[in-house]
Amino acid sequence: MSASSGPGTCAPVPVVPSPVTGPAVPRPRPVSTQDREAFDALAREALPTVQKMAAAWRTGLAGLITLVTTGIVVTGRTTATSLTIPWLVGVTVAVGGGLGLAIVGLWQALAAEVGAGTTMQSLETIRSGHGSVRAWKVGQAAVAARRLHKAKTLVGVALGLLLGGVLATWWAPPARQDPPAYLEVVRSDGAVCGVLTSADDATLRVRVAGTHDLVSIPFASITNLTLTSECP
Repeated sequence: MSASSGPGTCAPVPVVPSPVTGPAVPRPRPVSTQDREAFDALAREALPTVQKMAAAWRTGLAGLITLVTTGIVVTGRTTATSLTIPWLVGVTVAVGGGLGLAIVGLWQALAAEVGAGTTMQSLETIRSGHGSVRAWKVGQAAVAARRLHKAKTLVGVALGLLLGGVLATWWAPPARQDPPAYLEVVRSDGAVCGVLTSADDATLRVRVAGTHDLVSIPFASITNLTLTSECP
């Protein structure tokens, strides 16, 4: 016979399992006076240190851009005329992209060096935005460090593109000259075919493939001249 629960019968109380106790979390160690003073010194020197590094990078990058630009201005036109169109486009993209990235990297280095020095901020603005002047200095140092890192990355990519452009000019095949490109000179003792280099003092000077010295031909010995697209 089952017992019925009446008004005086107490309902069973559910047993709640006790939570599993995890590992004890160590309390944070109180900051010592030495650590606080060391952090204050680090915060004071963080921004000037990053700005000095940015100034060194800015100087080196400016010298690199000047050197590369001068070399391109001096030799670029002569090199461009001896390249085929596909190679010329590739060299232009590599060198132009490298110079563009180098200029952007220089701008980032300048921004890291200057920082927020040109912007005047009141103490109330600094405290409302950062809480303290020390925190503001640390934040400015972090921003300058990110800009300097971006400048280094851009400089690395720019150097790769510039080096690729220079190597392309070394290995690119010369553009085929539009015919006629060679001069065939017939004289009494035979024919000479090559590239005309000069014609002064009653003498033709022709550069023949496979020879180092120019072939000099007096006008008096020439019996015929012919422009040709290739030498026999």
